[in-house]
Amino acid sequence: MLFKNNYSLWFLFLFLSLSQAQQKPSKNYTTTDGLPNNAVRSLFIDKESNLWVGTENGISKLENGSFTNLVFPKNISNYSCWDITQDAKDNMWFASYAGGVYTFNGKKYTAINQKKGLASDRARKLFAYKNKIFVGTELGVSIIDINTNQIVNPKGIEPHFGVFIVSDFFVYKNEVYFSAINEGLFKISYSKGIPAIKKISSYRFSYSLGFYDNIIFSGNKGFLDRFRIKDSLSNKISSEPFGKSIVWDFAKDKRNILYAAAWGIFDLSGGLYKVENNQMEGISEQYGIDSKNLLNVVYNTKKDILYVGSKDKGIYEVRLDNTINYDSFSNKAIVDLEKWNDQKVILHQDGISFLDHKNQITKTINLTDFKNFEVSYIKNSIHKLPTHKDGFYELNYETPASKIEFYEIVKQLNSLWITSNIGIFEINLEKEIKNYLPIHTYKIGFTNENKFIETIPYGGVRVYDNVYQLKAKHFSEFDVNTPVDIVGIVNTENSTFLISVFKGLFKYENNAFYSLLNKNIWTESKLKFITKNKKGNLIAASEFGAISVLDVSKSFRVLKMIPKSKIIGNTITFLESYEDYIFIGTEKGINIYKDNIIQLFDKEQGLNDCTVTSSLIFDDQLWLGTEKGFYKLDLKKLTQTQETVSKIDIRAISINSLPIKKSNFTWFTYTSNQLICDYKHNTFSIDFVPKGHSFPNKLKFRYRLKDSNQWSPYSAKPTIFLSYLPNDTYNLEIQVSDLNAGKETTFKVLTIIVNPPFWKTWWFYTLILIILSTAIFFVILRIKKQTQQKALTENLIAKAKLEALLSQMNPHFTFNALNTIQRFVFSKDAYNSTIYISEFANLMRQTLNNSSKQTITIENEIEYLKTYISIENKRFENRIKYYITVDENIDIYTTVIPTMFLQPFVENIFKHAFNGNHLNPEFKIAFLLLDKNQLEIIISDNGHGNKKASKTHVSRGITIAKERIEILQPKNANPIDINFSENGTTVKINLFI
Repeated sequence: MLFKNNYSLWFLFLFLSLSQAQQKPSKNYTTTDGLPNNAVRSLFIDKESNLWVGTENGISKLENGSFTNLVFPKNISNYSCWDITQDAKDNMWFASYAGGVYTFNGKKYTAINQKKGLASDRARKLFAYKNKIFVGTELGVSIIDINTNQIVNPKGIEPHFGVFIVSDFFVYKNEVYFSAINEGLFKISYSKGIPAIKKISSYRFSYSLGFYDNIIFSGNKGFLDRFRIKDSLSNKISSEPFGKSIVWDFAKDKRNILYAAAWGIFDLSGGLYKVENNQMEGISEQYGIDSKNLLNVVYNTKKDILYVGSKDKGIYEVRLDNTINYDSFSNKAIVDLEKWNDQKVILHQDGISFLDHKNQITKTINLTDFKNFEVSYIKNSIHKLPTHKDGFYELNYETPASKIEFYEIVKQLNSLWITSNIGIFEINLEKEIKNYLPIHTYKIGFTNENKFIETIPYGGVRVYDNVYQLKAKHFSEFDVNTPVDIVGIVNTENSTFLISVFKGLFKYENNAFYSLLNKNIWTESKLKFITKNKKGNLIAASEFGAISVLDVSKSFRVLKMIPKSKIIGNTITFLESYEDYIFIGTEKGINIYKDNIIQLFDKEQGLNDCTVTSSLIFDDQLWLGTEKGFYKLDLKKLTQTQETVSKIDIRAISINSLPIKKSNFTWFTYTSNQLICDYKHNTFSIDFVPKGHSFPNKLKFRYRLKDSNQWSPYSAKPTIFLSYLPNDTYNLEIQVSDLNAGKETTFKVLTIIVNPPFWKTWWFYTLILIILSTAIFFVILRIKKQTQQKALTENLIAKAKLEALLSQMNPHFTFNALNTIQRFVFSKDAYNSTIYISEFANLMRQTLNNSSKQTITIENEIEYLKTYISIENKRFENRIKYYITVDENIDIYTTVIPTMFLQPFVENIFKHAFNGNHLNPEFKIAFLLLDKNQLEIIISDNGHGNKKASKTHVSRGITIAKERIEILQPKNANPIDINFSENGTTVKINLFI
């Protein structure tokens, strides 16, 4: 009995120890992640909270989860970096062991070594204070002015074995102090502006210094020294050594926890320690650090992250915000979790454990306890054990304790009910097994009336009026309203709901079950998880990933549906509700849902095992059981507003696969907001770094080149490739989707201008336009000149033609006139002959005057016609009467017609219209104005117009008249119309005036 009690005490002590072994989320960066070397000699957090890493073979900067390795110029050949700092002008300084010091201003490096006045090229420590950089070397201290790079080496070193190795610096009351490994503590004092080294206290072996709250912590051989600064200054050193190993660096977080990075050199005592109450507590395992050779530690205040550098395994990143912690729980498989009053109950593979409000195990009921209670019940019970014949799933009472399997915990009133493969156990408030039921079931529950519900595999459901006496009502599995394949039971204010993996949602009310699927109320058939939110609404998860929020208070109503496509992951592992949030566990992590926004919490944030076996919310904590221990998540921190990307820096640009000049970059960032190229250089590769976030793997990026363009598909790579862009101006925008913050942010990153080829430029178009305009002008000018020349030529030709026609007409008339004169002469009529010759001479004079003109006025034409008629009428002894009338709207003095145009028509009258037998020969000439631009001349006679000869014969004079009209008025169609009738001939002439 004594042995049994001792064994129980030992088992309890073991669990008390294990319950405190909580692990922080951590990550290890090595050369496989981009580090130049796994031997990390220095770590530094700059003013923008970026981590700089100095290794034995190069320097890196950690951003967005990846490293940017510095590329040094040829004049810097030693890449071993033992310390890093940043001065007041934001320049970075690097201490190189055997290479001196070099500084970087964002664009270029400046080397400062022993040749330039440095105390030694073996620089080990750097310290920035005001406008000075203090360099700790193996031969003392050098002070560098950051404005001039002027070096001062204070005197007063006390070499030990030929060296004076400076190990660290600190400031106290505006004065700089430093330690030397073998010599003790010193101060930089000034006299008339000249620095000197003053010894404060002597002690051996100071490998590091930590100065906090006026206390000096100094790393010694195998322990820590602790001094009060006032005692050191008064030379009253009272060392308080404690701890172990050799500490090489210190860091303090915002919780005032002091961390020490240790490396034992010749033993395995190194690791990460917490320094508290003059003790060094090893916390390497808790912080996920497996290296024993730690050289440095720094704390990022903004991100609440601890970085630890090792000599052999790179860098460790430890998150201290306590959003998530892991308890290995001795790697036990967690079956179920429950809250009971102020205690947490954990059902695991080895039994059930109770934790108090400090998460300390107060009691564990192990497998043997459960088995013993079962055996005792079987031995002492007066009730018959249920069998298959009774409709029960018969238990194997020979199952040993080591083979016990637990299924779940159900809390009801003041009891906990534990289901297992050996039966159901009831535990009371005293954490003792109170009752046992020889029933085998995977899922149990209670109605609102506290009736026990037993789901029977392939056998329906029993609802017990008295579970202790196994008195129950059985609901047959053949009834469509009987729940089967039940995986979840939850109570609301008035009802009990059960979910089935194949038959949907069931409701128990008024001592009866009914199926919502069978009644066509809700057609979702395959359900997996169910819970309630703070409003009392049900939240159900289907087998295929969709989540439904259900209002079952009065009638059934689906309030909200979260489609599977929105959930990250394929298989749902748990479902919980907190405040207005829904937590959906999948194999990818925890989907945090609120207001149609999904956030993801996964391995990157510390949830290394997403195979969750159980879940429960304890106040403001979400506990997740796994096959090896459990996680605790702070829901207040998990649901608070998360930082997201604040800006995007361009880190590299390649054009046509060739990187652009480094002179375009400052601090590795492209300094311009424009990129201008010609049309031949139009393929771009752009690498960028998002800034301001905490979890790079939660970021996805997409881009567009114009507001009118669609966004590209999302990509996890911070790289954009643009091939063969046509000439245009592009405004590159990058949209960042942050699954940690649940936000999308858009940034205008760069304006890309691809200039067109010269033949597509405005000046080329202008030049072409000018050339074409000039050419067209000269062509038109030439055509115009040619037209004018042609018109002139045609005019001359027409004039020549008219003159030729006139010359043809004149001989004809002259011939007729001479015949008349001849007739008078032969008749010896001297008087008429004389008069005729006189009139003929007058006509000839008019003809000669008019023949050089193309047009004459109507007045002159009438005068000419009267003279001509008078001559012609002599042949008819003046018997032919004529009448000339002019429209009163015609101005005969200005209106012009072709010269001697009407004479041939009048001549035709005298020649063909009359003979000697005609009684009253006469003709009329009428000038009519049809409109302001058209003149009609009608010549009519009462001669013999119906004679065939007259109809067919057209005089040469009329033919000439028609040709003249065609030349002078080519657009005048059918200008002359001749009509023959029995009463004479009528000629209508239309002319343009």
